[in-house]
Amino acid sequence: MSMIKTNKKITPKVLTCAFGLIVVLITLLSCIKKTNTNEITKTYFTISAPIFKPDASYFLHRDSVAVIDYKNYALYEFADIKTVQRDTILIERTVINRYFLLKKKELYGRYYNSLDDKIGKSMRMDSLLSKRAFYGQSISMSKTILIRTKKNQDGYKLIEKYKCESKVDLTYPDTIIIYYSNRLKDISFTLSKEMDSAKKMKVQKIRAIYNSQFIPGNPNKFPSYEYRLELKKDTISNLEKYKRFINERISKNR
Repeated sequence: MSMIKTNKKITPKVLTCAFGLIVVLITLLSCIKKTNTNEITKTYFTISAPIFKPDASYFLHRDSVAVIDYKNYALYEFADIKTVQRDTILIERTVINRYFLLKKKELYGRYYNSLDDKIGKSMRMDSLLSKRAFYGQSISMSKTILIRTKKNQDGYKLIEKYKCESKVDLTYPDTIIIYYSNRLKDISFTLSKEMDSAKKMKVQKIRAIYNSQFIPGNPNKFPSYEYRLELKKDTISNLEKYKRFINERISKNR
């Protein structure tokens, strides 16, 4: 698996870099399939990653980005979470949603501070999504071998398990498990354009698992950990507010 290479000594600080190991695992926003122009869907891309402490213990950092597909547009919803704490006690937690509206296959879209924002700011797609939605990255299965295949299990159409055949350095996961589904074919998010195309299904979840190991420069043994990437379709939210927002902005920009 193609990973980030560095000549620096690997330390817990390197491991805590936000999503440093993830950027080689994912591709978001790939080829867009035509769907019913009146259909609207909302899908979450969720990520779970370990943040390590000097003593080799860690806590999980979770984040998500939503995309609303409607007509020939993708509306990205980013949640900015602000917290107020006194010592270790949470006093207040506020979630503020920001939005980026993009006509599919175009380079520029508009960034809005809320659904009430009428004007928005013109921004280039890759400059925003590379920071907020992990756009433009890809997954490579080089140096891995398939060791197990399961079909129609746990709600997934196909589950494939790979092991790292040649672990070049500590950034290479020991095991990769890929979960495929037929339920998400109509969304613009993808975790792997190549795998979606090869299997004629959607990669719904990827788990990159690292075995417990010692890392040079730290006397403590690091426990096993994993990075998890997943697509989840929202079947609860009322999507009419997004439909109105998109229609109003389309009409205004004609």
